[in-house]
Amino acid sequence: MQVTVEESGAIERKLTISVPSDELGQEIEKRLKNVSKQAKIPGFRPGKAPRSVIEKRYSNQVINEVISDTIHSSYQEALMDQKIAPAGLVSIEPTPYEAGNDLEYVATIELFPEIPFSTLEGKTIEKPVCEVSDSDVERTLEDLRKRNAVYEIKDDSSEIGDQVTIDFEGKIDGESFPGGTAKDFPFVLGEGQMLEEFDAALVGVKAGDSKSVAFTFPEDYHGADVAGKDVNFEIQVNKVEKATLPDLDDAFAETLGITEGGMNKMREEIRTSLERELSTRLRSTMRERVMDALHEANKIEVPKALVEEEIDRAVQTITQQLSAQGIPAKDIDRNNYVDEAKKRVALGLIARDVIEKNEIKVDAGAVRARIEELASGYDDSDAFVNYYYSDQERLQQIEAIVLEEQVVNTMLETADVKELNVEFKEFMNPQAA
Repeated sequence: MQVTVEESGAIERKLTISVPSDELGQEIEKRLKNVSKQAKIPGFRPGKAPRSVIEKRYSNQVINEVISDTIHSSYQEALMDQKIAPAGLVSIEPTPYEAGNDLEYVATIELFPEIPFSTLEGKTIEKPVCEVSDSDVERTLEDLRKRNAVYEIKDDSSEIGDQVTIDFEGKIDGESFPGGTAKDFPFVLGEGQMLEEFDAALVGVKAGDSKSVAFTFPEDYHGADVAGKDVNFEIQVNKVEKATLPDLDDAFAETLGITEGGMNKMREEIRTSLERELSTRLRSTMRERVMDALHEANKIEVPKALVEEEIDRAVQTITQQLSAQGIPAKDIDRNNYVDEAKKRVALGLIARDVIEKNEIKVDAGAVRARIEELASGYDDSDAFVNYYYSDQERLQQIEAIVLEEQVVNTMLETADVKELNVEFKEFMNPQAA
């Protein structure tokens, strides 16, 4: 077998592989003999059919099978001989085979790219410094009061803080659109549950009123199908209700499951919960900033095969989500996922390079700590811990998260870290702030 390698791109290589005709011929002959022993041909006893009959009936099939098998085995052998570990196979293009000639084909492959920078030297990473304050705890308590409000019908006009129950139908260019119609839909005015223009139009209404409101969806609206488009809503007001908030006392705490310790215990649990959320958000923020800095520093070409696999996963995920909502998943445009897939692949390759160069091994103690942290939010924390340690696949999910955090921490040691004080509310919900 002969192999030549041509550099056809930054990470693309073309392997021209030639397999001698005698090697191919021997295999074809061997298989035809095996076929002749087993073939059942009308008019002949098994194994007694003339060679000419066997060749006429089975020759093309055997030749195609031998070519296919030879391409597969010789391709793997060529990779070993050339010491190539491909990231993916782009294509195999065989030259039309003629009996007595060598088998020749071109395998186009992609290699893993070289990672130019596996540190963040000279890069500045901003690190938020934040803590949970008493006012954050009290704000959360107030939110809990609002969620547990009792609403009573009022005859007066609606005000901020009232709950209105409405029917509405939205139209774009005179046509209804998915998600734009609802019946008996309740929401609280001034809480940011609806777009500002929609919310403002329902301040000062009474039950039985009708309203029309027209505005333009924001360009960055989460519903891509309607973002930036003009819409007109026809609204019917069914009810207007005033909120009565519960008192912040031990009885209120008990309604939320605090059977001992009253409001003091409730404040402790709220603080613990907020600190857990803050810790998660801080880790996520630092991961995003470090990974973005690594991605910016390493402008690498990524293997198409890995990008396609990443797009496959994205499409599969959205298909499952739509299916769970009873929405048929059809005509999903793969192009919508290309940029994100390329970034995810690049970051995966960069992280792998950092792990190898820094010889990072997953820290079992950190894995245990993470699982116990997750378990702290459950009544039976021991059962939660055992749930993860009893299944290797579940445990590997946590190990992957911890390993990625170790990569982030290793990179932060190489960067210029600039600490910035930020309020809890602003950090946790910057848009609202």
